Amino acid sequence: MDGLFSRPHRARTTAVAGTFVLVAFAGLALGTAMPVAVQELGGLSLYALAFGGFLAASVIGTVVGGGHADRHGPGPALFAGLCCFAAGTLLAGTAGAMPPFLLGRCVQGLGGGAVTVALYVVVGRAYPAPLRPRMFSLITACWILPSMLGPPVAGAVTERLSWRWVFHAIAVLSVVAIVVLVRPLRKVGPPGTTDDDTTGQSGQAAQSGQSGQVRAAVTVAVGAGLIGYAGSARGWQALPLAALGLTLLAVSVRTLLPPGTLRARRGLPSLVLLRGVAAAAYFTVESFIPLMLVNERDLSPTAAGMSLTGSALSWAGAAWLQGRPRLPLTRERVVLIGALVHFCAAVLTIAGVLRALPAVTAAVGLVVAGFGMGLLLPGVGVLTLDRSAPDRQGANSAALQLADNLCSVLLVGACGAAFNAAHTRAGHDAGAFALVFAVAATVAGGACLLAGRVTAVTTSDPRAEEKEHAPL
Repeated sequence: MDGLFSRPHRARTTAVAGTFVLVAFAGLALGTAMPVAVQELGGLSLYALAFGGFLAASVIGTVVGGGHADRHGPGPALFAGLCCFAAGTLLAGTAGAMPPFLLGRCVQGLGGGAVTVALYVVVGRAYPAPLRPRMFSLITACWILPSMLGPPVAGAVTERLSWRWVFHAIAVLSVVAIVVLVRPLRKVGPPGTTDDDTTGQSGQAAQSGQSGQVRAAVTVAVGAGLIGYAGSARGWQALPLAALGLTLLAVSVRTLLPPGTLRARRGLPSLVLLRGVAAAAYFTVESFIPLMLVNERDLSPTAAGMSLTGSALSWAGAAWLQGRPRLPLTRERVVLIGALVHFCAAVLTIAGVLRALPAVTAAVGLVVAGFGMGLLLPGVGVLTLDRSAPDRQGANSAALQLADNLCSVLLVGACGAAFNAAHTRAGHDAGAFALVFAVAATVAGGACLLAGRVTAVTTSDPRAEEKEHAPL
């Protein structure tokens, strides 16, 4: 069997890896610069919304990108996503106040959602099943160099120059990726089609279904954005915003997820929900750890950013481990172990808030959480692609990303509200941070329960899970 860098796959593998290196470097560098950027713009109370807005907009990019990749191949979705990401990064980097900064983050999220789902479709469509675990290991390994360089470089640039230079550099790198990396992936086309008449009818149905999906995605994104804003607002006005946001989510979210996802039905629906719940718990901890280390423990942005480096390295190590060809455990069992490790790590971050313990305790918790996610997330991705028909890989990958983004928006928004409610003007916020991490640990515990429900696939037909889906 050909390897990832054998002649048939070399150019494509290099392009996918290069794009993920950019995604990793951008996430780590921008996460390091974010606390300083938000404080300089006078928007500490909107800190959670700076992440939540990105994730809410990613919902739209994910749904549009996934549907387009199923019909036309992942190349165009990847190109458009990178363009949006570059434009949003430039807008945020030049912002003089929080509103344009948040708008830039939303445009970033729109592009980021399309990029990620397009790359997932490349993995599912261009590589045989035995190579997919190794490809996910490589994708995670793409975080190693950015994790070593991103936070310290971004921290040094932020301290000595400005956080704006970090954003500008990411925008330039995005343009380079558009020019260099997209071309090899244009050759990955849509799945095979039938005769012309049938193709035309199915194409019209797909276009109609995709329009409905996009409307639902916009509704969900608006609802998630309102919830994120409500989490950052103070006073009674947050309640009607949160209620309206929850109503919009309740109306539309079922359309975008596999049937039974919200009930945690065994099989593919539980995989999708597990991805969302686990990612939300991890992303919440990752978002607040740098802020806690800078504001509560008086560490420099560079030192705080090193916790992101350690987490990314442990994530990459775990992903490499789960991708070994002769792994003695089933893929489902690896996912369960990852969920348990993640939960234990989330509990450790709570202890890291206590001033009686060294600040490194919280950083260690984040590093251990990264190891758990390195076992869990690649396994979820492999199982989802293996259980998806070729013409549903984009839609199911989009469902994974949607659950990831939506659950993260909800949890980050809820934790933002909890943080603001417990925040003290005296500058001592240990209780507020402990509350945030306790909520994240509780959600991580729920992920452990979901991980036990991904094994019960009662049929070997890969289309069995798809028959209940409404067409895109």
